[in-house]
Amino acid sequence: MSFVLLFPLLSLSHGEGTGIFITEEVQLGLGDAFLEEGEYYRAVTEYKKFRILFPSSARGDYALFRTGIAFYLGAEYADAVHSFSALRESRKDSAYADASLFFEGLSRWQKRDLAGAAESFEALLQRDPPSPFAPRARAARALLEVDRGDVPAARSALDAFLAACPGHAGEGRVREALPLLREYENLPEKSELLAGILSAILPGSGYVYAGRYGDGLTAFLLNGLFIAGAVTAVHNEWYPAAGLAGGVGLPFYLGNIYGSANAAKRWNNRVRREVRGRIAALLDPVIDSRGIAVP
Repeated sequence: MSFVLLFPLLSLSHGEGTGIFITEEVQLGLGDAFLEEGEYYRAVTEYKKFRILFPSSARGDYALFRTGIAFYLGAEYADAVHSFSALRESRKDSAYADASLFFEGLSRWQKRDLAGAAESFEALLQRDPPSPFAPRARAARALLEVDRGDVPAARSALDAFLAACPGHAGEGRVREALPLLREYENLPEKSELLAGILSAILPGSGYVYAGRYGDGLTAFLLNGLFIAGAVTAVHNEWYPAAGLAGGVGLPFYLGNIYGSANAAKRWNNRVRREVRGRIAALLDPVIDSRGIAVP
């Protein structure tokens, strides 16, 4: 039976007593309505009110879960982790425990706690009987391992998905993602060290190696001017001018070396992001990170 609270109000126009009945359903409905409308902060407020007004309610776990979801959808990931963890610790037998573990993993992932996210997904996968969130957790674990740089672990997660979830709606996407993992693992790389060495020998050449032709030409011309100025000054025994040209040009020369190494690093990151994006395009619908319904 729902608890009922009566708040007496005084009618200013008639001086008659009226009342507003707040039931569990009404209070939760307020939170759900705000959540549906994307008013996440207001949804959190209403769910918190529910827990204050009905501290012994059997639906307290629902309110706490939805609080975590509101934080998660509102990109307040640290607060989301706190809410999901509190639910699992206080109501281990809750129907929302598995969902909380899954979204806790996603929240940790979003705040770059990759190890913590992996632990959450693994804990969910160890559930017996298997959780209905297990297929989504396996797909999430695979993409997470790509972000952690452990492609073999990502491949193992997808292989486990195919073995444990035959006939799943996402099976085709998982099969398409497997070859992309091999492509990701075998991506060509530009050596940051080699890029720096090349630009130390011939300014700008490290940029060219990293595919930054415009920057390479600029670095070559700029450093060439300072070097030519210094050499000309020395040849004509204008030593103060030579020192000035060398002193001003040195930061540009060193910057050319550092910039070339950084350009190689950016090139590597770009090609990884491109393939990672293709993998994510396949797995994101399986992960369904905004699918908050609980089976």
